Amino acid sequence: MPDVLEQYVREALSRSGLTPSRARGQHFLIDDGVLATVIRAAELDGSEIVLEIGPGLGTLTRSLAARCFRLHAYELDATLIRYLQGWVLPETRNVVLHDSAFHVYALEKLIAEAREAGRPLKVVTNLPYQISAAFLHGIVEHYADVALTVVMLQREVAQRVTAHASEPNFSSFSLYIQTFLETRWVCDVPADAFLPEPRVESAVIRLSPLPPERQPQPRDRELYFKLVEGAFRKRRKQLANAIQAAMPHLPMERIREALATAGLALNVRAQDVEMAAWVRLADALATGPADVQGQD
Repeated sequence: MPDVLEQYVREALSRSGLTPSRARGQHFLIDDGVLATVIRAAELDGSEIVLEIGPGLGTLTRSLAARCFRLHAYELDATLIRYLQGWVLPETRNVVLHDSAFHVYALEKLIAEAREAGRPLKVVTNLPYQISAAFLHGIVEHYADVALTVVMLQREVAQRVTAHASEPNFSSFSLYIQTFLETRWVCDVPADAFLPEPRVESAVIRLSPLPPERQPQPRDRELYFKLVEGAFRKRRKQLANAIQAAMPHLPMERIREALATAGLALNVRAQDVEMAAWVRLADALATGPADVQGQD
């Protein structure tokens, strides 16, 4: 017997006359268990202003609206907008539907609204995967103003966000995110949890702002990020050689001294270096030029 959510989605597609578009990333969640897990991870207590991007047929929208103060939902597809207006909004009193694409300026408006109302802002969304990178950069940029983000992403992207040193997907992007946000894996989401099934696996992760006292504190944050990005461009090289490739103005002797100061071996590789060691290494190099160059 199909899940309740699957029955709802099939009936909604029939009512709306919509044929899901793979090009637009229209894969609708039909797994009751995954939906319940997302809602639990959001830890809603009724006080929050919530952002949802791409509400689709309103499966997550209805559950969120029942548990928060106000929900802002951004949808582009005209057929889905009509469906939401006809079948979902009449059942709710606290959903604001925006018929536009989501962008960072919209997030800034919601931050201002939440601040003025004295309410926490949370983001809970099954994200259209084509905007994942821009979305994550926006959350990092405004990390202090978003109390919690629970987001469904392509599994590979979720792995990069949550990976730690020596794990296969650990990258400069992992370090960038984790400099500002605590990351937590919530659950895997198989392809058959959607209708129609996507060609990729998905996962739900949770992001919460790190308080200042728990954030890495390099002396020169710009140098820290440039060093990490430059070294990971040559991730197959030993770190000393990767740094020299990224920072050709530095003599190898100075790089070796910095590695020793940071407590790192000459032959270590970028993917095996933990965040605290990157901070020590950046600090050891902070007295010299901060320009990092290099090619992918």
